[in-house]
Amino acid sequence: MSLACILDPRCKLHVITFCFPLIYKPEHVAAENVDKVKNKLQEMYDEYAENCHGETIISGVNTNSLVASSNVVSSEISGIDEMLNMVREKETIHPTKSELEVYLDESAYIPEGNSKSFSALEWWKNNSLKSKVLPKMAADILAISVSTVASESSFSARGRVIDEYRSRLNQESIEALICGGDWLRNKCWNRKIKSLVSLEG
Repeated sequence: MSLACILDPRCKLHVITFCFPLIYKPEHVAAENVDKVKNKLQEMYDEYAENCHGETIISGVNTNSLVASSNVVSSEISGIDEMLNMVREKETIHPTKSELEVYLDESAYIPEGNSKSFSALEWWKNNSLKSKVLPKMAADILAISVSTVASESSFSARGRVIDEYRSRLNQESIEALICGGDWLRNKCWNRKIKSLVSLEG
């Protein structure tokens, strides 16, 4: 859930730096959990970046496209070729920030109008041209539906237990409902017995 919040362009790292101190006490425990989330985010990004093999991605710029474009230019324009070669060499020697670092360093996106209609998946789809790894990563994470229901409760209606964790009624109401259910069942059972006796008679 933390990673999904970070990949929401409205929240980014602000959401965990704001919420974790409220959840975890004391402050150093909250800071440790923030670092854990950052490390997991970096690990996941590195894994996705490795899967995007064949192309070097530097700050959202595909260096292979620079190579292709330089090959298209006529050999007569040697000045442009020299300049592109110099740019490639500098970017290879001095790599810039990764897509993840660029995304986190940018200011948060503030949508205009009603924020309830905002879709983070739609935002990543519209911004997929300037980055390659993060949109795939965001699509996989944000597509997971959030649910706090236990898996067995989703597929089985058996064993609905009223306890301190699953109760919204006070003690008197619960007692009245249980007694009322017993009385109704007994009443229906007595009617069935009377009808059977009358049939036999």
